[in-house]
Amino acid sequence: MRVRRQTPAGHGEVLTEPAYATWAGHASENARMAEVWSGTVAGLPIGELRTSARAEAIEAARGFSARLGVPVQTADRADALIVMTGHQPELFHPGIWVKNFLLQRVADETDAIAIDIVVDSDGFDRVELRTPCLGAAVGRCAAVLAESGPDGCYGCTPPPDSEDVAAFRQAGTHALETLHAPALARHFDGFCDALASASAENDDLASAITVARRRYEAPARTTYLELPLTRHVATASFIRFVTHLALEAAEFAEAYNAELAAFRERTGTRSAAQPFPDLGIEDGVVELPLWLILENRRTTLRARTGDEPALMVGDEVLVNLSRDPAEAFDRLAAGGFLIAPKALALTMFERVFVADLFIHGVGGGRYDQVTDGVIARFLGIEPPQFVVASMTLYLPLGAHEVTDEEVSAVEQRLNRLAHNPDQLLGEVAFESIAERDRVMALAAEKRSLVAAIAAPDADKKTLGARIKDVNAEIIALMAPFVRETEAELADLKALRDAGEILTDRTYPFCLWDPLEVADKVR
Repeated sequence: MRVRRQTPAGHGEVLTEPAYATWAGHASENARMAEVWSGTVAGLPIGELRTSARAEAIEAARGFSARLGVPVQTADRADALIVMTGHQPELFHPGIWVKNFLLQRVADETDAIAIDIVVDSDGFDRVELRTPCLGAAVGRCAAVLAESGPDGCYGCTPPPDSEDVAAFRQAGTHALETLHAPALARHFDGFCDALASASAENDDLASAITVARRRYEAPARTTYLELPLTRHVATASFIRFVTHLALEAAEFAEAYNAELAAFRERTGTRSAAQPFPDLGIEDGVVELPLWLILENRRTTLRARTGDEPALMVGDEVLVNLSRDPAEAFDRLAAGGFLIAPKALALTMFERVFVADLFIHGVGGGRYDQVTDGVIARFLGIEPPQFVVASMTLYLPLGAHEVTDEEVSAVEQRLNRLAHNPDQLLGEVAFESIAERDRVMALAAEKRSLVAAIAAPDADKKTLGARIKDVNAEIIALMAPFVRETEAELADLKALRDAGEILTDRTYPFCLWDPLEVADKVR
């Protein structure tokens, strides 16, 4: 059982789970374990499919990486380990970026082939630079680079044109120049230079961002390969994997849904949508964790089971298959469809058929516990070990973090001032001796009244009214102190809110020097 890891809190702190020193050993052990796997996938032995999938992934990654404009790996050893990571091509934060630098390190130390999967088949609302900005108060600003249409994806979206990049640069620079950290605007400007050239040279948003990131990253001398998922899924090996899921859809959905139920019970997760929804099963038609990408729109695929299997979009047949796996594969391959995996199916394919070691972030490491169970149930093999990495970097803005406890202490003081102001007389400096003496006399009277009201025969109504009047007069005399405390509370809350903005760990990677991140993983 894995322990659920929290993201690291300290600036520059790197999380690796298990410890980085064990990663090379896990990669080698996973490779040895894969050699004895048995079973077939759409009629092909697992080992044979794994061999072809690895070769196809390397070839596709090298084909795309040739356009990066930076040096990349060229070694081609048949027995080389393959280490992988992946993420959507967004402006992600350093906690995600660090996976790529760890990917590079483990590849360098084990002479492995390193591949970063660019999940360009995923949808998005917008790609933007989010940053703190200073005006009358600390706030958040955003510079939008691109927005998606309905059911679109990163790889379905055109690259930004020169006007888009210029507007993005201008809006981001304007926000960053309000901060007292000129390095941030300098880093961002360097990224925008890379983005301008990459956008002019590529046909889609995902490729443009990926190429720009690698050119921005060049000072750190990373050489790992990039592989857009929409290129990866065009390989024969992935099409065979899809064929297998379609022909065994009922069994796959049973394993998938059972492992989700076990995960939710084990973790106390109540939402049926977490970490992702069950696969729907209705009248012999089973939902698959696969997208069909057609005319730049994504639609979920379904499989018709029984004697006449087929892949379906809604209620329409996309392609009739066959109970014979070889024939079913030929029919699907001949269709030339662009089919991409959703989260679990993606990491299942990469971990089993391509990688010797897969590096997840904290979130991916959590949901891939479900993938472990599905691999074991559906494929009948022991799931390969994966690893988790993250890091925290804060912007150099000198923010003071105000805690909720500090705010609560002042709120409690205000509450005492409203109900028992006499208890705080020691904290007040009165403007005159007369005011001080009057308050002290009122406090003494209140003590006497409180003692009197406790007597069995006390006139509680009269005494209670007098206590109320005494409190009111004390509060009036302490009004300047009350106002100071109210102002202190307002300032603390403003600082707390500002601190939450200034100490957010999720600002985009293009605000940091890549050498700073690379240095953290050495």
